[in-house]
Amino acid sequence: MRRILLAGSDSRLLETRAAVLLRTGAAVIHRNTQGTLDILDREAFDLVILCHSLLEADVTVIVEKIHQKIPEAKILMVISSIDQYEMHADLKVDATSAPNPEHLIAQTKQLLEVHSHASFAKGHDGFRPVYLAVD
Repeated sequence: MRRILLAGSDSRLLETRAAVLLRTGAAVIHRNTQGTLDILDREAFDLVILCHSLLEADVTVIVEKIHQKIPEAKILMVISSIDQYEMHADLKVDATSAPNPEHLIAQTKQLLEVHSHASFAKGHDGFRPVYLAVD
């Protein structure tokens, strides 16, 4: 079963978003910033989703840790505006998503499928496409 780590700072939003993401068929674990950093030391995930509730500095630290600990994991950043996208444009993430559930589920499924195919491929060209969709 695919595993998703959902990182954010708003516990109610995380719980709601985790429930929505269960529709992808993956196991979903959600943590706050410190919990995310701690669990990345111990466990691997196919996809890490960064909630728009995270502080900019926390996003940077989490992304760096993901690349260090589980470089094969895909990273999806939920953004609520074009300004937030531009603020994080220099981060190495695989995709962005609007916060609406339908788009988030579609992006998540796409990244999990890409991850599934990529796990059988040899080598990596370093290209990490970013998709932008903001409502």
